Amino acid sequence: MMIKKLTNRIGKRLIDDERGLAAVEYAVLGAIVVAAIVAIGTDFRTNLAAAFSSLFSSISGS
Repeated sequence: MMIKKLTNRIGKRLIDDERGLAAVEYAVLGAIVVAAIVAIGTDFRTNLAAAFSSLFSSISGS
């Protein structure tokens, strides 16, 4: 019975503890920013490759 009380008490403490929430929020925000940068970078790379391909085609066609 005493172990059950102790585990309930520790569990309540862990649930009520909010000290690490800011770090978790920043980690989630950082992950979202990184995902956005990767998505934009991939699209940008594709457009840049197409632009250079078009440029080189027009130069070699001259």
